[in-house]
Amino acid sequence: RRRVLGVLAGAVGLGVLTACGSAPGAPPAWLTPAEGVKKDFASGTALERYFPLTDGMIFHYVTENEMGEVGLLIARASRTSERGGQLLFPSGSRRFEYAPDGVTVVVDGAPTYVLKQPLTVGGTWRGEHGGTTRILSTTATVDVPQGHFDACVQTLEERGGDRPVKYATTFCPGIGVVLLEAASGASLERASLKSYAAPIEVGLEP
Repeated sequence: RRRVLGVLAGAVGLGVLTACGSAPGAPPAWLTPAEGVKKDFASGTALERYFPLTDGMIFHYVTENEMGEVGLLIARASRTSERGGQLLFPSGSRRFEYAPDGVTVVVDGAPTYVLKQPLTVGGTWRGEHGGTTRILSTTATVDVPQGHFDACVQTLEERGGDRPVKYATTFCPGIGVVLLEAASGASLERASLKSYAAPIEVGLEP
């Protein structure tokens, strides 16, 4: 069966880490920012702090499902302009843009909100999976392998129909998504942030 987190990962821009045909010990090309390029862009919009897309930063997530299986998700942020950027992963990329009233992702050629003002509990909008997204909290605390986070925004997208599904996302200031959860029937999958950092350059001693 198709895993729920596979759908969630693709939508948010995360991909399962796979072999990438590079030399042993060398990072795959999609994880390596161009040399000498520095992209200190900022949109000035209110919600960017919850989804900052700081260029070159790498997210590692630990994944687990209802059967106890554990895996890894990885993505790199690529900031391309003040208006937005991409999350890059092994199977492709997703583009995000900052609008005056929120953060959007392109779904089927059209911008769809990931976060939307007003940032108040109970606020709703059409979600990126075709359901209704609702703000559950703007002051949430969460503990993940990366550490403890405060003042986070938690959203829940619910889609009914023949295959009902729920997508819960926790956004924390200065980082972005720290926790992803998807549930459909008896299936439950979770991706928790393990590390968020710039790539480490490893070289030979002279």
